[in-house]
Amino acid sequence: MRTLILFLLRFKTLFLFLGLELISFWLIVNNNQFQRNHFLSSSNVMVGSVYSLSDKVYKYFSLASVNATLAKKNEDLNTELVQLREQLAFYRQDASYAGRRYHSVQNNYSFITAKVIHFSAVNQKNYFTINKGENDNVKVGMGVVNERGVVGIINSTSSHFSTVMPIVNASSKTSATIKGKTRLGQLSWKGKDLQHATLEEVPLYIPVTIGDTIVTSGYSSTFPEGFMVGKVSSFTERNDNFYNIRVRLAVDFDQLSYVDVIKYQYAEEKAALEKRKGQGND
Repeated sequence: MRTLILFLLRFKTLFLFLGLELISFWLIVNNNQFQRNHFLSSSNVMVGSVYSLSDKVYKYFSLASVNATLAKKNEDLNTELVQLREQLAFYRQDASYAGRRYHSVQNNYSFITAKVIHFSAVNQKNYFTINKGENDNVKVGMGVVNERGVVGIINSTSSHFSTVMPIVNASSKTSATIKGKTRLGQLSWKGKDLQHATLEEVPLYIPVTIGDTIVTSGYSSTFPEGFMVGKVSSFTERNDNFYNIRVRLAVDFDQLSYVDVIKYQYAEEKAALEKRKGQGND
């Protein structure tokens, strides 16, 4: 207390001066219309700037929450889209199905949203890690997509994390087709360029044009039919009556953030049946 009193006594002249300044300022602003208006205008500008800055800071730190919300909405939309595609494909095969109440293909697929937490580009063995694992029902062999198209396949899992082998991995093989043309091809990656892959095993009698859309074939439980892969950027004819088709991939692997793991409801049952069938042929 003594120190405080000594401090006040030491600077009493300064405090008196500041006090008189504040009183003078208040009297001027309070008794003069022009000065009062100018003061209020200046204070509004200052307060508005502070509010604007605080709002920008708040929005910046809430981006993670916004992204997570958008990812959840994207997950729901993907589920609905696949259901509609499955129903449409079935309607086209059987026109009388429209009158039946039982929808045998509905809800076969669901999606598990995950965040990419690490991406490793190591020569031709690229992979990335997501923050969902066995505890979230993620299993090896499940397909992975994002809002643009096909990303890759689950390669390994732990309790809380999984690694994904993207389609830009030299070991990746994905069944794909040119949209509107039933012949299947195999998509593979030759290395270096993360924006392009190669579609092979398409015979020369299939008409191919630059700009054709490449989609998943649906011939495996990994990816539903019709998921976007990319577009034809160029092609050449080989000597064995097949094309080499260069595909510009739809997914930007340099900008991966959120992805959806595809869960096929009957994947285990289908795999077990095919395994028994294979053993029976031996």
